[in-house]
Amino acid sequence: MKKVLGIALILISMAMSGIWAQGKTVTVWCWDPSFNIYSMQQAAAVYNKAHPDVTINIVNTPDDALRAKLTAGLQAGGAGLPDIVLLQDFAIEQFLQNYPDAFVDLKAAGVDYSKFAAYKVGPMTVGSHVYGIPFDSGSTGLWLRTDVMKKAGLNPDHYLGKRLTWSEVIKIGEVIKAKTGEPLLGYQIDNFDMLRIIVQSSGGQFFKPDGSLDLHSAAFTKSLAIFKELYDKGLLDNVVGWSDYVNAIVNPGNCAGFVNAIWATGMIKSNPANKGAFMILPTPRIEGIKGAANASNNGGSSWFVLASSPNKAAAADFLKSVWATDTPANREFYNTILKGAGAMGTFLPCQSGSNYVAPDSFFYKSEPIYKYFAEWMKNVPVLKYTPNYVQMRDAVAHGVQKYFQGELKSPDEAITAAEAEYKQVMGQ
Repeated sequence: MKKVLGIALILISMAMSGIWAQGKTVTVWCWDPSFNIYSMQQAAAVYNKAHPDVTINIVNTPDDALRAKLTAGLQAGGAGLPDIVLLQDFAIEQFLQNYPDAFVDLKAAGVDYSKFAAYKVGPMTVGSHVYGIPFDSGSTGLWLRTDVMKKAGLNPDHYLGKRLTWSEVIKIGEVIKAKTGEPLLGYQIDNFDMLRIIVQSSGGQFFKPDGSLDLHSAAFTKSLAIFKELYDKGLLDNVVGWSDYVNAIVNPGNCAGFVNAIWATGMIKSNPANKGAFMILPTPRIEGIKGAANASNNGGSSWFVLASSPNKAAAADFLKSVWATDTPANREFYNTILKGAGAMGTFLPCQSGSNYVAPDSFFYKSEPIYKYFAEWMKNVPVLKYTPNYVQMRDAVAHGVQKYFQGELKSPDEAITAAEAEYKQVMGQ
């Protein structure tokens, strides 16, 4: 009996000292097998070369379901939650404000945030604390079909690399419309994204520093005026719903282009008929607004470690070691996910990778489009989302739609309607 007890004590001692410790499992919630999940799988493979005892368990969890389950779990004190979650950037401030102790401060863990695009770091920062690891960029551009431009008598070469204003873009659209009958831009009329892109390129915010709604800025009112001009001149291919929007921009014959982010690359490449057709220019800027830039962002997500995780040290080490440390292996990781998934990281050292600078024969004159998007990303202003971003987004989208359809007669009426809906939803 004494011998058995002695062996048991030795085994316990070995386990406690790490000599015989079992490996850890770090569970990750994210969505999209071809993008986020693929990228995390590649990161796990890199980490496991040095840490074979750590299993990265990736659970496919749709975005809406993830946020709902995360909210429920945090309200229950962390029960049933994973070690790492992926959050869209617009949702970050909501969770940080509503659950201030829910996430691990990764700045305190030694992450150097000067190596990331500044606009990604802003929403995850509270005071001196930074709670996430920035992932992909939603760097935006103006995508134009050169075949349609040529049909309209325009020389695409004249525009290569130019930083256009919206007035110049509208003139291009008027020529294309007159000569070909095609509208200039695909536009999902029940969606907020394109307006968001334009407002953000002007450094505009939808909220004041105190978090109250602000729809009376020059950036917002001038962006709305541009939209109305595009609409009134028949330069928008107005569709309702995401699937119709994808059809409009992916298939020739619907419109001459669109304004959106780098992640649209995969959609455009899904149709072989688009090979050689598209050129990509910087996001147009609004004239007359100080600080307006030919750069904006739409989309993007970041990784967070749950403070309730029993494996939070391993989870933080994994994210820091692969996603936030400049090594040849990690640069190649970012280079791999760019080619494999079109996932452009916002870790600045990664932009020296061969895939970031290589020409892409699928696009007009083999433009090095990833190099362009990476350069534009550096000029994206920080956007203040606030915890009420979703409510604001929906209210503004509804107001703009009613304005375009004639139910509201002026920009002021559209703004007033959006403010009223927002206040009603917020119970103000």
